[in-house]
Amino acid sequence: MHRFDALGGLELLIADFSDHRFDVHWHDTWSIGVVLRGANNNSAKGDAEGIVCRGQISVISPGQMHAGTTLGVEGCHYFMFYPSHEMLLGAAESMAMQLPAIKGKHIEHAVLAKKLCETATVLTDMQSSHFDREVAWSHCVAELLQVFSPWQSLTEAGDITPGLRRAKEYLHDHNAQEVRLDMLAQAVGISKFHLCRQFSAKFGLSPSRYQRQLRLQQAKALLSRGGDIAEIAIACGFADQSHMGRIFKSTYGVTPRSYRDRRI
Repeated sequence: MHRFDALGGLELLIADFSDHRFDVHWHDTWSIGVVLRGANNNSAKGDAEGIVCRGQISVISPGQMHAGTTLGVEGCHYFMFYPSHEMLLGAAESMAMQLPAIKGKHIEHAVLAKKLCETATVLTDMQSSHFDREVAWSHCVAELLQVFSPWQSLTEAGDITPGLRRAKEYLHDHNAQEVRLDMLAQAVGISKFHLCRQFSAKFGLSPSRYQRQLRLQQAKALLSRGGDIAEIAIACGFADQSHMGRIFKSTYGVTPRSYRDRRI
């Protein structure tokens, strides 16, 4: 079980059971997850209504009685987020939506399932920054509410270009600094959930990945003029030389040293 105090006490369970049965119980949080392999039955009564199969999303509301039984011979590999009701309610209100009333719902929604999986990966990656995790979770919540809420966001159709332009300018001005998502959203006057979703849709990168790209561009410019790689990494906002090296190579296919030493 992973706990993220900086994300409102969000918990994330990653489970892989070959044969397991949970007693009937309830949580005081929401339970939102995806089955990655196999299937399970989360019905408190054990009927077919609770069967969740590979690729399906399970959503259980706070206080709802449920259980958990692994089905089939291959077991069940899944993950489950446990966000508080207050956190989701606040997110919905900030997006001018209503938090839907859901009881034991499971759906097929490939786009949302992929977003949930990507978010779980970012949150559990030891190399992820606090900004990475904030952006990933906020974007995920926005997608989740968009799928489940019957209410259209009041700002969805509005002119968001000025706010997104200010967000880009802010990231350019603070590209080597630690940025907090709340601070960025407040600076541009957009809810952090809208900001993450709309920024990614408009520019093709999340705010944290966009900032990382700015740092890489700055690093390339400095490396092209020579210099100490460790000093360049710190100057560009990376944790250390190793951190920059991994991201640099995965992006450009060469190490910072190779890039620097290939100068003509």
